[in-house]
Amino acid sequence: MVKLSKEAKQRLQQVFQCGQFAVRWGFIPTVLYLGFKRGADPGMPEPTLISLLWG
Repeated sequence: MVKLSKEAKQRLQQVFQCGQFAVRWGFIPTVLYLGFKRGADPGMPEPTLISLLWG
């Protein structure tokens, strides 16, 4: 097993915490962005932000 210094462990913990934060707060906006970018299926109306919030 690799021995890490206390500072290296703290840096790794901070990197993992930043990664968790990015995944938690970035997942849903990414899914919404990709959905709007791809557009609606053929024959369906285009999605708008108002229609998503309203219904």
